[in-house]
Amino acid sequence: MSTSTAPLMTPAPDEAARVAALLRDAEALILVDAPRASALAQDAQVAAQALCDVALESLAWVLHGASLYFRSRFVEARDAYHRALDLGRRAGDGALQARALNGLGITEERLGDYGSAMELFLESLRVAQEHGDERGRLRVLSNIAVTHAELGEYDRALQAHLEIIDAARVVGDRVIESSAMANAVVDHYTLGAYEQALAVADEHIATLRDARLPQHEVVVGAYRALTLLDLGRAADALDAATALLPLVADVGDYDYICHVHITLGRAHHALGTFDAAEAHLRAAVDAAGAHTLRLRERDAHHHLSDLCAARGDWHAAYSHMRAYHDLERALHAQDVDRKTKVLSAQMQVEMLRREAEVERRRSQELAAANTALQEAQQHLAHRATHDALTGLANRAHFHAEVERALAERGESAIAVLFIDLDRFKHINDTLGHDVGDELLREVARRLRANVRAADLVARMGGDEFTLLLRDLHDERDAERVARKLLTALTGAFELRGQRLFVTASIGVALAPRDGLDVTTLQKHADIAMYRAKQSGKNGVRTFAASMGEQETEQLDLERDLRAALHGDELRLHYQGQFDVATGTLNGFEALVRWQHPRLGLVPPAKFIPIAETTELIVPLGAWVLREACRQASAWGANERGFTVSVNVSAVQFDRPDFVTTVVHALQDSRLRGECLILELTESLVLRDPDRAIAQIEQLRALGVRVALDDFGTGQSSLAVLRRLPLDFLKIDRSFMNAATPEERVDATLLVGVMITLAHGLNLHVTAEGVETGEQRDLLHTLGCDSVQGYLLARPVPPADAAALLNASISRSA
Repeated sequence: MSTSTAPLMTPAPDEAARVAALLRDAEALILVDAPRASALAQDAQVAAQALCDVALESLAWVLHGASLYFRSRFVEARDAYHRALDLGRRAGDGALQARALNGLGITEERLGDYGSAMELFLESLRVAQEHGDERGRLRVLSNIAVTHAELGEYDRALQAHLEIIDAARVVGDRVIESSAMANAVVDHYTLGAYEQALAVADEHIATLRDARLPQHEVVVGAYRALTLLDLGRAADALDAATALLPLVADVGDYDYICHVHITLGRAHHALGTFDAAEAHLRAAVDAAGAHTLRLRERDAHHHLSDLCAARGDWHAAYSHMRAYHDLERALHAQDVDRKTKVLSAQMQVEMLRREAEVERRRSQELAAANTALQEAQQHLAHRATHDALTGLANRAHFHAEVERALAERGESAIAVLFIDLDRFKHINDTLGHDVGDELLREVARRLRANVRAADLVARMGGDEFTLLLRDLHDERDAERVARKLLTALTGAFELRGQRLFVTASIGVALAPRDGLDVTTLQKHADIAMYRAKQSGKNGVRTFAASMGEQETEQLDLERDLRAALHGDELRLHYQGQFDVATGTLNGFEALVRWQHPRLGLVPPAKFIPIAETTELIVPLGAWVLREACRQASAWGANERGFTVSVNVSAVQFDRPDFVTTVVHALQDSRLRGECLILELTESLVLRDPDRAIAQIEQLRALGVRVALDDFGTGQSSLAVLRRLPLDFLKIDRSFMNAATPEERVDATLLVGVMITLAHGLNLHVTAEGVETGEQRDLLHTLGCDSVQGYLLARPVPPADAAALLNASISRSA
């Protein structure tokens, strides 16, 4: 397309009518067939240029720009709108100028330049008001409402869109009305009003289809599918998104093509069809990358990471998560750069505001819109340096402040603290993201309330927070502050009728000792935080140089353990459990062993903590459960009546699908539930007794029996024990290994009390760590039911365990 430079002249009537008809057809097709609308607009532009009709040529450029905008070709659309504006000014047509300015505004907004977008919207509104262009005024007000949504002010955005729907009906503009309807669906969804979003979508989608407005139908359909997914209706979401995909492809809006592919990927993931999920998410990554849609590309990588983790492909999960974080950082830096341009536009906006004050005598709405845009400017300036959810400093602002503190620190020390909430993912998964967001806001409030005004609290993303502590006189001050923060987080959080308890792991790095730049300090604080998690969580660790070497060793073991889960390196050994009175073998405890090809036999104490920290314990625990059930069934446990005990970690037990995993293990092995004992630790059960009781009841309904392991080492109370639907109680081995006579007397008294207590609750008692005949005889005297330990049997491979079982049966016979 070219731009007219000829002088204005009166066009030929027939040709002018043909051009006007082309433009009417193009306008009708913009939301139906954008490529066809673009072709008609280009034909009209050439003809209008030949006629020297700058008004018609301006409209042709407006329509061509709109067709490019709805195909996500924003840079080209911006050029088209600039040409339209120039021609509209030459023609002296206020409506065309307002429309071109509005088009430039929405294009700059999609390109992220909010400062320019605000100025353009304000200018468009002023021109439309001056020329009595009601449709132009509604277009701009609609886009101001979208700006509210961009700022996170979804209530105001929704209210504005509902008002625009009514106003558009008055002037009879179906396109503006349908656009506001589509945005109202988006507003309801973003506010978390999923049922309302679904109701509005279902009410209007047929109307949009009948009106042949596919661009708006795509928006409503995409958010309808996403709403179904977030309501837990994955199958319905899959059907809706699958039906929508051909229409999205026809419209050619690549932003929504990626949107729908991501929804399809998430729905397939939720339904367990992982290959299809991966195909759609990779399609989203490819389309987003090809069209520079970095937000969609970021989201697709995030969901691919979750998918790979669910498949146990931890290397791929890590790669996608790295890609996600890289895009997140790049987007944030870009966002900061663009949003700070708002500040440089302050003088121009102020001049426009004063002009608007004069105009307010003629139009109160213009003044109100101007005020709204000024508020938007202030919000954007704040958002350039702060996290939208919590109001804390964001990543870019935190990094800048750390670098400034390092440059100005003089002789004093500074500290960087890295805080990660323990079990936050579990809260999100079980109670929903709304509760998770409220929890993050409350955590942010407590963190700010417990540091000095000169210190800085920031949110990195997710449940990760960082702190900058300035002017420390003693390096130990940083650890004292960290422990103060842990204490502040221990109090109950009352959220939406839920009483939640949260702990955190904190890593500390100090400058200049641990680094002289923000990247090194944050990396070392991160390493120390992970060491705190590996040490049992809810703790503080300060970085030490040796941690770097240990971290490398831990990462190597983690990598090898991932490989072992897919290879043939894991083994189960079985330790016998015997009736203390008769010596009869009555069951086995299954214990996992790792035969590393290079390191040999890796002790469980070395690899189990790594598995728990990285959540590899979930696939590892599932394998142990399946293999133990299979082996017990193969040995004839159903007929012989012996049991197999399997240890369960807190991470496994917290999984929503844990009971399903047990069901599958029993079904696949054909082992009766009565032959399986699951061993839970005191700390696991006491963390959330009500939830533990509900889960245990489901297991016992399968016939599975439950043991409380390592009893006596935690904080169990009689009241809690009475509530727990347990079958077995295992006394910890530490009571069998008292070193001094005095300790042995105390241990004997305690063991006697435990056995009496357990029998009073109808629990079968097993003592672990029995290594001498004297210990066994004492336990017999105290009334213990079963014993386990090296005196009677060490943990042995399956073949040796089978021989032990057969020998015991022969003796019994």
